Amino acid sequence: MRSENINAQEFRLLRDFIEAECGVLLGNEKAYLIENRLSNLAKGCGCRTFGEFYVKLKNSLRSDRIRSAVTDAITTHETLWFRDGYPFRVLQECLLPEFQKHYRAETRDSIRIWSAACSTGQEPYSIAIAALEFYLKAGLGAESCYSQVNILATDVSEKVLSAAQTGRYDINAMSRGLPPGHLERYFRKDGNEWILEPKIKNMVTFRQINLKEPISGGIGSFDIIFLRNVTIYFSEEFKKILFSRVSRLMNRGGYLFLGAGETVGGYSDAFDIIEYEGTIFYRIKS
Repeated sequence: MRSENINAQEFRLLRDFIEAECGVLLGNEKAYLIENRLSNLAKGCGCRTFGEFYVKLKNSLRSDRIRSAVTDAITTHETLWFRDGYPFRVLQECLLPEFQKHYRAETRDSIRIWSAACSTGQEPYSIAIAALEFYLKAGLGAESCYSQVNILATDVSEKVLSAAQTGRYDINAMSRGLPPGHLERYFRKDGNEWILEPKIKNMVTFRQINLKEPISGGIGSFDIIFLRNVTIYFSEEFKKILFSRVSRLMNRGGYLFLGAGETVGGYSDAFDIIEYEGTIFYRIKS
């Protein structure tokens, strides 16, 4: 590239392209982020300016890998094990006991959980571990957990999904949020990496889904949805659209978890607020 600096027009064009492509809304102060994360991609495409790179993107097919490369570069993949703690405590202390009552009454035959924007897999695998520990503590047995709890994990990024499906993590990833004892209990060491126990890994199904697009392909409905630390990157208008879509994917009495700084307030009236020991989550209205 002749210059790695982006001008105002180039920023506006690429910002709007990115929002249309994956929903991420970049404020005017984020020009540096496009410069830092997309300059190498632009160079690799033989583009001399960010303007030329924009034209190349606009003229590319939706299936072109350059588009997915831009999404991979722009989206934030920050994650850790059992992030914030409280959703997993609520899962074990409130939701799974409630669903077990339904299961025994034969009003429920499975527990379906969706981890949206799952990044490299720590969230859905944390859900699986939390569910297994509940089943074991309740004397229900591991096999009941494996057969009853179904977890779908999705992300827009093909790259992070590929990493998540391996169930392999380096020591840096393992040092972030994993409770004491879990490393030895649910992982085995392989060189410089740790590999997740296959039965935990097999509880999770991964699929590429772009939340910006209408959800298709028959993913079914869910009892619990984790939509955490992702809506903060979306526009006010798209949050309304997304919460509307999510509400239609929830089973009766289903629950929604958002990130600590996120809310449905002002965006959707489809949910009731639930408080438990100082934490807030949501239940779909009957």
